[in-house]
Amino acid sequence: MLCNLLHTNPAQLSNRCSKLKSFANQDKDQAAIPQSSAPQVTMSSPSAVQSCTVCNKQRANFCARCKSTSYCSKACQKEDWSTHKLLCPSFPAFAPSNRPSTNHYRAVLFDPDEVKPKFVWLPCKWVDDDDEDGAYQMPETKTISGDNTLSRHIPIQYNPRLKVHLPNTIVTAYRDTFLIDGSRPNKSIAAITATQPGTYQEWRGPIVAYARAGQGLDPPACKDLDMIDFRHVADYFLSYGYTPPKAQANVERVKGVRINCLGDVKMLKRPPFEAIELPTTDPIFTKHDTSDIADRIGLPILTRRCPPDPKWANNSKDPMFEHNSPSNNQNATFLHQCCGPSAQFDPSTGSLGWGWCSVPWQSDVGSAIAVRKDRKPLLPVHMEAFAKWCKEEIRPLLAHSIGEFYPEEPINKDDVLTIICRPMFVIYWSKFVEERKDYTAPSPYADVDV
Repeated sequence: MLCNLLHTNPAQLSNRCSKLKSFANQDKDQAAIPQSSAPQVTMSSPSAVQSCTVCNKQRANFCARCKSTSYCSKACQKEDWSTHKLLCPSFPAFAPSNRPSTNHYRAVLFDPDEVKPKFVWLPCKWVDDDDEDGAYQMPETKTISGDNTLSRHIPIQYNPRLKVHLPNTIVTAYRDTFLIDGSRPNKSIAAITATQPGTYQEWRGPIVAYARAGQGLDPPACKDLDMIDFRHVADYFLSYGYTPPKAQANVERVKGVRINCLGDVKMLKRPPFEAIELPTTDPIFTKHDTSDIADRIGLPILTRRCPPDPKWANNSKDPMFEHNSPSNNQNATFLHQCCGPSAQFDPSTGSLGWGWCSVPWQSDVGSAIAVRKDRKPLLPVHMEAFAKWCKEEIRPLLAHSIGEFYPEEPINKDDVLTIICRPMFVIYWSKFVEERKDYTAPSPYADVDV
């Protein structure tokens, strides 16, 4: 997928890419355009005639507001409006005349805590290239990604949605470990992916997009990123890891459960445990997390976090949340308590060791989906019982084993593992259905087609 998006084989990147990475580590469907706010297509002078950003037809006219993007018709402008409107009003303020210095270039910052992206001036210093003649510009992304993080810089030279080769190279820079280091869900990218239905890559942490002059393997000079470039960046996020909502209509489907976070439950009125069906081609079957506890009781599950919904992500201070984070999801968190006796703290994987949930499942979890690894039906009642067991029964055992009941002598890990077994969960399941008076619910171990 990545190679298709970049139109470049990553293995063929020159030594400069390695240098760049090293340096960075140091240092609705489409809605109709509101007539009151949409910039109108106007007739431009012959010198301003461009090709259409959307369909590439000639003799397109500049957007009347930003005067950067061109459209051949109102239909093309409407198609682009859902993303274009995010930055169009602010583009004029980032004219070259407002550049802080000759080494600052216009870039786009995707702040995880902002409701939409924004333009920034990114300093790009010239440095000597020891391996080749000449100099090379290094964007200073360290202040954005963080001092103690590894960064990845991915070039974009082809837009698969518009099917066009880019005249210049756009680069996205982000934390290499954003899925496991506790980085917060990126709201500003969610503002882009929310414009089109489907399933997307889960982006977290701060991300910045900047541009380099020309294509090739590693153009040395940086340049200003404009509104046309922003369209290509938006299409990158709308393409990467994308699964169309109806593309899997004839594919076998698996019954699973969506474990909804506080925001989805409170604001969107979704049930805490929601029945879903996923195609067998869903990314969860190839890219997922697992549960040590579920493995031990013979109900191995696969889990994956869902992107935040902008409705609650952008209203996190709403009184309905009672000062809690709308992305709070303890039902999903406690499924991921570590039961590996020899597990140690490992920042490269996000592991915090025995008895602890890994970093990605500690906070800002959001909603999550779960399916059985064997692809048998997983029902909401199964997931609810299992989540409650993990929280009410297993969590205290693990807490005791790591000394949280001091001065009591911690229970031995082997004794804890002896208790985390199928018979103990079966006993809990019996009590659970008895309390609910739900005697029709099939056992999680029943080999039946639900």
